[in-house]
Amino acid sequence: MTTATMIKSTLMALAGLFTLVATGATYFALIAPTDSGAPFTLSAAENRRATQALRLTPPDIETATRATRKALTQAPYDPSAWLRLAYIDAIDGELGAEGLLALEQSYQLLPFDQYVAIWRVRFALEHWGALTPSLRTAVKSETFAFASTSRYYAMMSSLAAVENPIGRLPAAMWRAGMREERSQMRAQRAELMQSGHENAQTRRQLLNRR
Repeated sequence: MTTATMIKSTLMALAGLFTLVATGATYFALIAPTDSGAPFTLSAAENRRATQALRLTPPDIETATRATRKALTQAPYDPSAWLRLAYIDAIDGELGAEGLLALEQSYQLLPFDQYVAIWRVRFALEHWGALTPSLRTAVKSETFAFASTSRYYAMMSSLAAVENPIGRLPAAMWRAGMREERSQMRAQRAELMQSGHENAQTRRQLLNRR
């Protein structure tokens, strides 16, 4: 995967999120500003600056890194900013210790993220050899969490597109597992529907005997 393709994929996957912290509930964002939480409103400009730097050809890594770190000093609980740091660290093709910690931090803050899960799982699998056992478990959990959602097919496609030979094996195993889980859910749904139909017939028969 080329750097330009990865950047385009990242920006499309992460754009449009909003960040808010209020009374213990969190709603996270990467680029767009929000007027709901002061720390994140302050960090929005830095997030935009980082994103713009990554859109350049070639990307301005130094500016993107500096802006992202500044945003995190203002809003340290923004998982998507941590995820951006992981992406920046891996632009050269290798996920180092700093990027690994940033990826792990994004999972600790938000283990299941419907907005970035498709990209985050693919990113993790492309760097599977660098991940710790606990982080691998988190990635797998997020993957299977989408087996029963409308993002199932998007996740399956993302898993099928993994290019890293080390990540292809778990990706293939997960695809098989998700298909099996999806099949079981359909069978259970059909069984419940059939049971409901039979119960309705039984009720009608009892009423007719009266």
